[in-house]
Amino acid sequence: MKHSFPRIYLFLLVFSVLSACRSSEVAIQFADHTKKELGFNKVAVLRFEIDDCKWGDEFTDSVSLYVAKHLPVRVIEREQLSKVVGEQSFSKTGIIDEQTAVKLGKVLGVDAIVFGRGTALIKKDQSKQLIGNLLDTVSIKVVHIESGHVLVNARKKPGTDWSPWKTTKFLLGFGLIWSREDILIETNQYDYVAEQLVSQIAGHLK
Repeated sequence: MKHSFPRIYLFLLVFSVLSACRSSEVAIQFADHTKKELGFNKVAVLRFEIDDCKWGDEFTDSVSLYVAKHLPVRVIEREQLSKVVGEQSFSKTGIIDEQTAVKLGKVLGVDAIVFGRGTALIKKDQSKQLIGNLLDTVSIKVVHIESGHVLVNARKKPGTDWSPWKTTKFLLGFGLIWSREDILIETNQYDYVAEQLVSQIAGHLK
């Protein structure tokens, strides 16, 4: 007599496979230094350049919000930052790098600079209308001003972020209530991406 494969085992197998497919990665460098030694208390978040979209400012504000929420640091307000230095001229030339970030950080009087760039995800709904606010890829760097070191490298890769919760949601709906496309769109919303990346950075820095 043949025994059918228990459904609970199948559920756990699919869960483990999907949950391993996270689209975000975080690398912490110079981890031997403590946050106190690095003086990581006041930060500025520069404008993110997001290709193929017009909401780079909104994504930047989202990153700023979650940095302030998940990390024990003070974030310079965008209005204050713009008054101190002509940030837009740097962003438009696309030359924001570690050296430029350090120079800006010294002018701003901050301990670290957060910056990066990405590309929008172009998706349309069933009525052929463009779905807004979707990120395909994005990279985030945190540069320590005094040392000039890159402390954090974080990246969101293309694809669905199969976090344990999103995986459970998909499986409990048997792929009928929430399709793979639904989860893809949900996990590529820029607010979701910003919170996931920053919360992972915070977890690594503890």
